[in-house]
Amino acid sequence: MRIRGNLVGVALIALVTAGCGGSGSADDSASRPADTVPPKSGKELPVAITSAEPELLTVKTLRGSLPPEPTDDATLTERMLWRMRKQTVAMAGTPGKTSAACEGGKVSMEPGATTRCTVNYQGVKVTWSIRYDEPTGDLKPYEITNAGQAVLTAKSVYGHFWREYNRVSKHLRCDKVPDVEPVAYNQDTGRRCQYASAVLGESRWGDVPVSVGERGVVFDDGDSLGSS
Repeated sequence: MRIRGNLVGVALIALVTAGCGGSGSADDSASRPADTVPPKSGKELPVAITSAEPELLTVKTLRGSLPPEPTDDATLTERMLWRMRKQTVAMAGTPGKTSAACEGGKVSMEPGATTRCTVNYQGVKVTWSIRYDEPTGDLKPYEITNAGQAVLTAKSVYGHFWREYNRVSKHLRCDKVPDVEPVAYNQDTGRRCQYASAVLGESRWGDVPVSVGERGVVFDDGDSLGSS
């Protein structure tokens, strides 16, 4: 992920906040489809997803899981580290303890220089790079880039799968996902969720790959319906 902004004095843009949201509703059970017969064939994933996840992030709980936002008189490094911690928690999708530090102890504002900073979320390290470009008048443009590392949490996978697919099928299942694990950013994690759906009158599992992108967990069913 790339985040661009301009620094004018001490004003900074805010990073993306909450994780991904789907077209479904986490608690709108009235809109769910009629019960279907679970598939009799195909591989059934081990974890049944039967309800909403109350610990999915909201704007309030995101900020509540972070230290207070640095004030305008804080150092540039303190403010940048807070924003990277915020984005990492948003990516994880659930509240968690974080710490953060930059190589050399601070963010360099030398034009063209890149500083690598690492956020530790519940033991998983996510690295970001910050680069400043040539100033344009009073503007000091910068770019924050994810270094290819992300964090995946079980509660985010299960909660978002329910939120996005509970209107599609009553039968939802997922792989057993660790509480927290490091994964490649914006790449297939190898984890799967699935939903039951009727294909030509036959109940079948549709497998859905899981990845982690800019706003957290992402499901992409593509042409996977009935692939099991």
